[in-house]
Amino acid sequence: MTRNKNGGIKAMLALFIAMFVLLAGYLVYIIDVYGAYWFASPYNTRVTKQKNAVIAGSISDRRGVTLAESDSYGARHYSTNDEIRLSCAHAVGDSSNQTLGAQALLSKYLLGFEQKTGDRLSYLFSDEKRHGDNVSLTIDAQLNRYAYGLLESHAGAVIVMNYKTGEVLCMTGAPAFDPEKMEAYLSGDEPLEDGAMVNRATMGRYTPGSTFKLITAVAALRYLPDAENRVFVCDGPLAFDAASGKQVSLAEAVDSDGNVKEGYALLKDFEDEVHGEITLSEAMKYSCNHTFACIALEIGADRLTKTAESLGIGGEYAFSELVAYCGSMEKPTTDFELAWSGVGQHKDIITPIQLCMLTAGIANGGVAMEPKICLSVSDKSGNIKKRLTSEEYKELFRGNEAEFLAEAMRGVVTGGTGKNAAVDGLSVCGKTGTAEVSSSGKFKPHAWFTGFVVGAAHPYAITVIIENGGGGGKIAAPVAAAIIEKMIELGY
Repeated sequence: MTRNKNGGIKAMLALFIAMFVLLAGYLVYIIDVYGAYWFASPYNTRVTKQKNAVIAGSISDRRGVTLAESDSYGARHYSTNDEIRLSCAHAVGDSSNQTLGAQALLSKYLLGFEQKTGDRLSYLFSDEKRHGDNVSLTIDAQLNRYAYGLLESHAGAVIVMNYKTGEVLCMTGAPAFDPEKMEAYLSGDEPLEDGAMVNRATMGRYTPGSTFKLITAVAALRYLPDAENRVFVCDGPLAFDAASGKQVSLAEAVDSDGNVKEGYALLKDFEDEVHGEITLSEAMKYSCNHTFACIALEIGADRLTKTAESLGIGGEYAFSELVAYCGSMEKPTTDFELAWSGVGQHKDIITPIQLCMLTAGIANGGVAMEPKICLSVSDKSGNIKKRLTSEEYKELFRGNEAEFLAEAMRGVVTGGTGKNAAVDGLSVCGKTGTAEVSSSGKFKPHAWFTGFVVGAAHPYAITVIIENGGGGGKIAAPVAAAIIEKMIELGY
């Protein structure tokens, strides 16, 4: 009897221990995923109290250009250069934490939460108000300023990452807010453009257009036998019954004059181009809708969705220094939806930072590094307390997938849709995208370019989106080329 009782107690104890371990593990996971966001929240009373007791540290770019600093009374001030202030607004953020920039996400350093107890106690015996630590960002203010200027009057975003270290060299978007005017915005005394507070580089959710063909190509490599060497045939538009979404023959969908019959829909290539026999690499080079739609139809919705999910679509990011959104993909249920999903339309969604990470993963042999914006932390005397530590985020690509994609993307720039991204003296790889956002044609498509520079000398990936800009190859690709040239001019 006693033995049975002891056995029951041990079983209960083991159960409680297991539950405790599971709960502790879950809490660690939740803090890892949402910790930066919670810490940055304007409703975090602990941070609010600390702001009143501490003079926040300064924020500078990687070259020492001051982006934000406090006066002796603790009031926050920003760069006196209007272009730098606006172009870096989303990276720096605001002092009221209405936006998720460095001031919010790195406030544990700026407000002294990470200072040693001895450092804090020293202020008790001084008339001086406690100072937080200073933060140097990975951002280059001059590059941000230049990229922001290239967006001109268009909404959009640019992000540049070192694909070997994860350092974010450029992160800008338009429209932007002016951090010096935050109180006026909140009171309504100063007008604010719609979406100006949103960091489009990390939180903008967009239809990817043909940049999604990188994902469809991965699905082909994983599920179609000898996809690298297979010859596909692009023989014109694909036809579908509009009501059922089922694929039908082209002869059934068009009349003798070539007009689409009522109740049918076509998936066509740009300017009705027909590519004939074409390999997967060539299909990437010329961004052949027919081929990638057929690949999606052949592998099926389950496998295409599974591939997208393995590359991070539909997941969540748990970055230590950034809050960023992932894209999503609604599983297609008809042939029509599946074909369009394979070319980056239907309900495929991606964010610029996610596309940049995918691109960086290709450039880095399959491994995506975690994006970092904090280059170093120092005390008010300039002593370095923390330096950037690079971390692998995830191995996105298997086997030779990254190598194949890199070679195909090189072809895009040397002789395909991305020719306008070419830069003399550099080997640039890329993929263009022209994302349709209006079935009526009322709005121009979003223009995309994502790519990277080959080689250890300039290990950078870049993603550009220009909302309603038009064709990716015509509009976004030359912007990317200009930014790469500026990077080289600045010594990167």
